[in-house]
Parts: sequence; structure tokens; C-alpha cells
Amino acid sequence: MAASVVKRKEPSCPHCTPPAVVMLDAEGVVCALNPRARKVLGLSPAECLGRRWKELVDQPALVQLARDEAETYDQPCTLAGRELLVSALPLWDGQGRTGTLLTFFDRAAVQERWEETDRLRHEMSSLLESSYDGIIVADPQRVLEVNASFGRITGVAPSLLIGQRLEELDVKRHVCLAVVQEVIRLTCHHRRSLTVRRRLKSGHEIFVTGSPVFDRHGQVVRVVLNVRDITELTGLEEQIKKLSVACVEETGRPELPGGIVAESPVMHRLLDLVMRVSQVDSTVLLTGESGVGKDVFARLIHRLSPRASRPFVSVNCGAIPENLLESEFFGYERGAFTSAARTGKPGLFEQAQGGTLFLDEVGELPLNLQVKLLEVIQEQRCRRLGGVKTIDLDIRLVAATNRDLRQMVEEGRFRQDLFYRLYVVPIEIPPLRERPEDILPLALMFLKQFNQKYGVSRTLGHELMGILESYSWPGNVRELQNVIERMVVTADSEVLEARHLPESISRAAGSQRGLLVIPGDLKLRPAREALERQLIAEALARAGNTRQAARLLGVDHSTVVRKARRYGLDLRAPRQDDSARI
Repeated sequence: MAASVVKRKEPSCPHCTPPAVVMLDAEGVVCALNPRARKVLGLSPAECLGRRWKELVDQPALVQLARDEAETYDQPCTLAGRELLVSALPLWDGQGRTGTLLTFFDRAAVQERWEETDRLRHEMSSLLESSYDGIIVADPQRVLEVNASFGRITGVAPSLLIGQRLEELDVKRHVCLAVVQEVIRLTCHHRRSLTVRRRLKSGHEIFVTGSPVFDRHGQVVRVVLNVRDITELTGLEEQIKKLSVACVEETGRPELPGGIVAESPVMHRLLDLVMRVSQVDSTVLLTGESGVGKDVFARLIHRLSPRASRPFVSVNCGAIPENLLESEFFGYERGAFTSAARTGKPGLFEQAQGGTLFLDEVGELPLNLQVKLLEVIQEQRCRRLGGVKTIDLDIRLVAATNRDLRQMVEEGRFRQDLFYRLYVVPIEIPPLRERPEDILPLALMFLKQFNQKYGVSRTLGHELMGILESYSWPGNVRELQNVIERMVVTADSEVLEARHLPESISRAAGSQRGLLVIPGDLKLRPAREALERQLIAEALARAGNTRQAARLLGVDHSTVVRKARRYGLDLRAPRQDDSARI
């Protein structure tokens, strides 16, 4: 071989330092070396070229390395006080061995590169694991990387795939692996991104998207697969559709006017009963906790009845002073009492003639007026105070109370005969906590109303919706309506968040989040995810930021961020004060 010297300026960057290269012939004579090799050996070209290798290095291991017929890599050695790694590559032609190529690398630079490579691999692994979607990285022949989300979506452990050749994947047992195999091959063949939709044996549907990665020559060297469970997306889409239709009037059910919301089964049954009762004139007694919307149902009964075109008169029996109740109910003639109007005044019964009279909070009526009310109901006639003329009535009576009238009868505070006159068709309206399916539709209905009223465009944040659904709502629909109005008026952003809730509700919701809600089907995975979500939410609430929350939970910061986003938790959760945590 002709002796040659490669002349090239060495870069100053330690990461770009070229190796020292020495070429020997079959006799072990130096026939070529680069400038880096001359610097490592500390000799000039004249002192190196044409000399035997064993004369230049007084190290038997390096001499033997040049004679070995096997390839050797990254053997530590020291030359001229430099810590190096040496690799030996025997050279052959058709007639036999022609020489040896020795390559020396700076050991510290190599170590630094290894550490940098490890750091980059760790960052890449963290990025893959932070994805809520399943991610697979493969080359055209085998699977290289798989994240944990792929296992969560498909039920196939990532460890079973990493390093496997495509043709060795268990496609008969796992439908998802057949999809993976198919998408990788199609992506490599067509050299473009493509998506395949498949249904798994579990019933879940997945989208698998393959994207090619090219080298500088335009060849496909990697395929990145994104696996998304569209079953979850379909469920969310259905939920959004339901929530966007906040008012039953907009659901194609014109028989439910008045903004009634009925997503829950119990409300569906209640509305069926209301629609049947509205067609007859039987007296209805609406019962239920304060704020459940008894007045709304009273109006609904009237609007669905044949009397819909006639008056609907509503009176709160607890809001009228006792000394005025009789004159308000029955009216009065001119001169009936000192402050009576000159023309007299028709009472509530007369005002409701032909229509419906709604007696709200009927349990507040005093006993003396209960007697007269009973007489009017029985006789369907009344007489004004100071009058002599009897007025025949044609009215439908609907009463409502949040009290236990039976208990009041036993205590002597409500007449038994009047109770049974009112208790013809009792309808109990359930509290909001017993029909959680109605909470979000109601919240969105109120949000729409107050957005229009105040000229804003607020929306409900994901975490806030979860709190609204889980809160017990002791004030029922009225409390929910007031809370929505307060947030619309006081919020400092278009998206309403948990921090905009009144402090009393935030604190109560925070304590409720400490209780694990076990899913009804008792499946292990949903129960585990429910517990995980609550633990992360509690840690965020206590710590105030994701890094402190990660320390509390004993996990990586990236894990908290990834899972919080997965469960729709607010990463800016405010720190609870000491009183809230005691």
C-alpha cells in the first residue's frame, strides 16, 4: 500500500473530535495515519510511516491487538498520557489478510457522548410516556419503543413488543398487533402517513396512524404509530351533544315547555306522570326540598292542561302577612274595612277563574284560613269580605310544600281534612343530588341564560363540570342557578374554573374529593383510575403546583403532568389554606 497522510484541520469542539486512525499492512508496518494519530503518538510522519507498529508502541496488548484476526472494539489503553479507547478491524481480500485498521477515541469524549446519548434517550422516553395516546416506534423490521398508554388502551404489555420482529407478533391472539403490523408495512410501502380504524375484542375502537421518518437519502428508517381509543372520544362526543342541549325545548320535545331539564330516568318518569295529570282537573300536591323547582312544575302542569290559555295565579302562602291572607284570597267589597279600596278588589280565587291557582308553601297557612280554604275547595265557590254575593268558581288547584304535612297533621298544625283534600295526586320532586344526570344540563341552561342577560360568553371548564356533578347541592336547582349567575358575573376569564366557585362549595367539594367513589360495575381498571385521579387532584390542591405534587406522591414530575392532563385536572390548582386541610 502506498503511504499517505491525510491533511485536515481538526475541529476545536470536543464533541466533534475525530478519531486517531492508523493503518498497518499485513506485516504490521504503518502505511497510513491521520493527523490526529500523529498527535496521539507524538511522532512526525517520517518517524511513523514505514516502521513496524511494535517499534512505535511499547505495549504488548496493542501489538497483539493488531495481530488478532477477530474484530475488537473499545479496549481501554494509554498512549502519551492520554486515556483512549481502541478498536481493531482486520482487513482482508480474496487471497488473505492485507492489514489492520486501528482507531483510537478519546475516552473522556466518548464517555461524554454516551452520557449525552443516555440523556437524550431518557428525554425521548419521557416524551413517549407523557402521551395519553399509545405510541410505537418501529423500523421496517422490528418494534423499537412502546409507551405505557399503548398497554392501557389495548391490554397488551409493552414489554411483549419491544425488540420483536414484525412477522413474530402474535396477530392471531391480539387484533391490535395485526393492525400495528399492517400499518407499519403500509406506511413503509406508500411512504406517507395513513390511518386505519379497527374494533378490538374488548369492543373498543381504535385509530392507528402511521407516520414515516426518512433518512437523508429518502429511505424510510422509522415508523411512528399513534394509537387512539376513539371509544372514549365517542363517549365524550355524546356527552358534549347532551350538554349542548341544555333546554328540553331544544331536544325536539315540544310537549315540555318552560325550560324543564330531564336527562335522568327519575325525571323522565316524573314528567310522564305530570303530562298525564295535566289533562285532568284533579288537585295536585307537589312535595320536595326547597329549591327543587316545584313552581316550575306547577306552571308546566298548567301549560300542558286544557286551561293553558286561562290565568295562572301563583301565591306564596308564607310571604303574605297573616292579617292580609283572607282579603288576598277572597277579595273584598267597598268599605269592607278601613283601608279597603273604594272599588273593592277581587281575590286570588276570582283572579284564577277558569285557570289554575298555585298555592306555594301551603304548609305555612294558619289554621283559621285552612278551614275557609277547605270550604272553597269542597264547594267550588267563595264570597268576598263584606260581600253578600256568592261567586261560583271554576279553577284547578295545585299546591306545593317542602314540609312534611303528615307530621304537621299529627302535631295539630295542619288540618287532616284539608290534607286529604290536597293529597289527591301527590307528586314528589327528587332533590338534585338524586338525579346527577340533570346537573350539567341545568348548569348549561342557566349559563346560556346569564350569558345572554349580561352580554358575555362564559363556558364551563372540564374540572369545574366534575365538581358541579359531585357536589351534593343542598339548595338544589335554586342553589345551582345562583352559583352559575355568581360565577358569570364575577369570573375574570371566559372559561369558568374551580377557583371561581364560592368558597363554601370549593371547600365542601374538596372534602368530598377525599372520598373514593367506586364505579358501579366494580371493574378493577376504572376503580384504579378513579383512585388515581382523586389522589392527584388532592396532591395538586395541597401542593399548589405539579412539582410539589409529584414529591407528595413520590413520582416523577412528568408523570403528574401527564396524568393530570389525562384526567382533565387543573394544573394551576390553588393551594388550600390550613383550615381547609385540617
